[in-house]
Amino acid sequence: MKKGPAILVLGILASLAAFAAVYYLGTLHCRDMMRGAKPELVWLKHEFKLNDAEFTRITQLHEAYLPRCRERCKHIAEQDEKLQQLLAHSASITPEIQTLLAERAKTRADCEAEMLKHFLEVSRTMPLEQGKRYLAWVQQQSSLHSGGMEQSHGMDDEHHL
Repeated sequence: MKKGPAILVLGILASLAAFAAVYYLGTLHCRDMMRGAKPELVWLKHEFKLNDAEFTRITQLHEAYLPRCRERCKHIAEQDEKLQQLLAHSASITPEIQTLLAERAKTRADCEAEMLKHFLEVSRTMPLEQGKRYLAWVQQQSSLHSGGMEQSHGMDDEHHL
C-alpha cells in the first residue's frame, strides 16, 4: 500500500527532471548568444550567415548609429509630451499646436530617413542576397512598413477619397 505514494513522488521527480533537461537543452543556443559580445546583434550574425568581418563592421555601424538614434527618440518624446500638454489645455487646434504637429512630422520623417540610411548601409555590408533579405525584413519590422493609421482606418494599398 505504501508503494503508491512513492511511485507518485518518483514519477513527479522524473517528470520535473525531464522538463529541466529539455528546457536546458532547448535554451542552450539562446543562452550562448546572450553571453557573447553584443547579444542584441548576435542573432543577426546567425540569421544572415555573416562572417566575423561582416559582423564586426555591422557592430561598428550599430554603435555609431545608436547615440544619434537615442537623441532623435528623445526629441520625438519631448515633442509628444509637449503636444499632450498643449492638447490638455485646448479645445481646438491652435497655431502653436499646428506648428508643433508640422515640426513633429518633420522630426519623424528625418528619423525615418536616417533609419533607412542605416539599414541600407548595414545591408551593403552583407552578401548581396542576405542584404536583400535583411532589407525586406527591416521594412516589415520598422516604421517603414505601412501600418499605423492606414490599417486602423481600414485602408489598404488602394487609393481612397
